[in-house]
Amino acid sequence: MDNTDKKLISILRDNGRTSLSELGKQLGMSHVAVSKRLEKLVNPEEDKDGKTTPPLVKITAGVNAEKMDMKMLFLGLETENMEVTDNILKKYTDCPRLVMLAPVTGRYNLFAVMVAEDTFSLESILGTCSIRTEAGIRRSETWFGNSPMQPEYLSLDLSPNRDSKAACGRDCAACKRFIAKKCVGCPSGKAYEGTIYASPYTESKRRGKSNA
Repeated sequence: MDNTDKKLISILRDNGRTSLSELGKQLGMSHVAVSKRLEKLVNPEEDKDGKTTPPLVKITAGVNAEKMDMKMLFLGLETENMEVTDNILKKYTDCPRLVMLAPVTGRYNLFAVMVAEDTFSLESILGTCSIRTEAGIRRSETWFGNSPMQPEYLSLDLSPNRDSKAACGRDCAACKRFIAKKCVGCPSGKAYEGTIYASPYTESKRRGKSNA
C-alpha cells in the first residue's frame, strides 16, 4: 500500500459512494487506474502458500448511533487463559450487538463494546447473556454510556441471519427477563422485539407473501 492507496481509502471513508471519475480527479489519475487500485484493495488475495487472505479494505454502510439513540456497554474482561479468550472470540463473532471485541494488555486481556436499545436490555446483556458470564472469566468491569461522539457511524448488521436461538446459543423466548418485558431479546433470534434491528415478524410476513 502506498500513499495514493491511503488517500483513496481516506476519500472512500468520508463517502463510500464516490464515483471512480471523482476519485480520479482527486487523485490525479484516470478512472481506470483508480479501478485497478480499488480492486486490489477490496479483493481477497492468496499468500505464498496458496491460502486466501482477507482483503485489506472493506467498504460498508455505517449507522448513525446518536440518531438511533443507541446505548453503549463497555466491558473489560480478564480470562483465565488464551483458550478461554479464543472460545469467546469464536462464540461471539456473529453477535449483532457486538461493535468490537479485542485482546488487550494491562488490567484486562479482553475488551468488548456492545449496543442496546434501552437500559433494561443493557442490564440483560450485562447479567444474563453477557460475555462476562462465560466460564473462565476471572473478573470484569463495565461502563454504560450513550452514543459515541466518535466515530459518528458504527458498522452494524441491522438485519442479521436469524435462528430460533441467539447467535451465542441462548433462547430468548424462554428467558425470564424477555417474558417479563425487561429485555427486547437478541437481534439474531426470532423472538427479538427491539427497534434498532429489523423485525423478525416483518421478515416472516414478507416471506409468506412471496410464497403465496
